[in-house]
Amino acid sequence: MAIDFRHSEHHSVGIEIEVQLVDRESLDLTHTSAQIIENIDGFEDSIKHELMMSNLEINTKVCQNLAEAEKDLFNKFNVVASEADRHNTLLLCAGGHPFSLCKDQQITKDRRYKRLMEKLQVVARRFNIFGLHVHVGIGSAEKCIYVMNQMIYYLPHLLALSANSPFWEGEHTGLKSYRTKVFENLPTAGLPFYFENWDDYAQLVKNYIATDTIETIREIWWDIRPHPDFGTLELRICDAPSSIKEVLAITALTQCLAASFSSDFDRGIKQPRIHPSVTRENKWRACRYGLDADLITENGKETIPAREAIRKLAAQVEKEAAELGALKHLKSIDEILENGDGASRQLRYWKERGELSSVVRGLTKDLSEEIAKYGKAQ
Repeated sequence: MAIDFRHSEHHSVGIEIEVQLVDRESLDLTHTSAQIIENIDGFEDSIKHELMMSNLEINTKVCQNLAEAEKDLFNKFNVVASEADRHNTLLLCAGGHPFSLCKDQQITKDRRYKRLMEKLQVVARRFNIFGLHVHVGIGSAEKCIYVMNQMIYYLPHLLALSANSPFWEGEHTGLKSYRTKVFENLPTAGLPFYFENWDDYAQLVKNYIATDTIETIREIWWDIRPHPDFGTLELRICDAPSSIKEVLAITALTQCLAASFSSDFDRGIKQPRIHPSVTRENKWRACRYGLDADLITENGKETIPAREAIRKLAAQVEKEAAELGALKHLKSIDEILENGDGASRQLRYWKERGELSSVVRGLTKDLSEEIAKYGKAQ
């Protein structure tokens, strides 16, 4: 089975954010996605339904740089927020809702979603989570596999930056990213495998389809995966950050890492493979502690504070950031490291008043003000 990897603009970016829809009075998730989407014209390919009707996805177009992505994202968030307001709905970005129950969520009427619900049962019914996906254009299929292999070790670093789901159905989980553990329940989710080359990857996909493990390639839900139809490498490990500024910072780091490893591929550099036990443990540490984690180094013998590791990583790709016009957004990584991950912000809101409703109120207010401030600045 041949899988064609379509040509895409080198290191172009596309961003997908799963956004929570929250009732203005109760602050619970509300099922207004259909009303909102059907009243927005001209965005059919970029403002979309998700599995549950309390969730919609906002996608950028294919952007050549982060400045273009920034403008596109804020424009679409403003459009959605304005229409949501007409339906007594607020927008919230986080990996999970602090207290809404899975059993109360309504499933979007769609053949694909119906089939997934039938196949996955309670695993799908618990899928009340929200993520950030970042696409980076890669020049060829072989390069895509090479870059993915090298990105695997850094997935926990990106998870730590985005960790933003400390609560689940009214309970403080003790984890910074509980979404991660819910997502891992999917049968083809989690960390990807290392592949020798594109044919190695294509053979796995062929086997999955032949054995009815998946119906389409879209049902491979790894933390990072090739997207052949778009010609991209797609990062999927991140919780949805609570601010668009944080989304752009994480996107910048992802884009720059992909560009750096693409350059290594072009120069024929053979990179070592980090043992999967290191990355698996680091992913757990990022899930549990977020930016307060101590991550295991590449040699598997030492640890380094996550903040220090990420600061060094961002410094390593400043050259790529300058070339890609992403330096301003990459520098915003420093603010995340200083102020803490999104989960820490949620915990601060919670501890201030001792009520989970204060978390929702704080996050929706912050996002609304960020959207409004950007609009006034234009």
